[in-house]
Amino acid sequence: MNRSNYFDTIEEKLNILAVRITSRGRLNLLNLNLHSENFYYHFMNLLFGWDTKNANPLSGNAEAIDLIDHSNKLIIQ
Repeated sequence: MNRSNYFDTIEEKLNILAVRITSRGRLNLLNLNLHSENFYYHFMNLLFGWDTKNANPLSGNAEAIDLIDHSNKLIIQ
């Protein structure tokens, strides 16, 4: 039973985060976008064993590229 509760809680929090990122992005408040990119590149690296990096310092907020992994030739938006 706990698995269902954990899933529901995580799913709810991720949906709230997605809505907040979208609404704040329309106001050009992008701090949650940056925090999310940093969270996800660490998460993807742990989950898949990749070596992704945040692409913003490399290319100055390149359009449609958020995370990049040169060794595995991956680009993630």
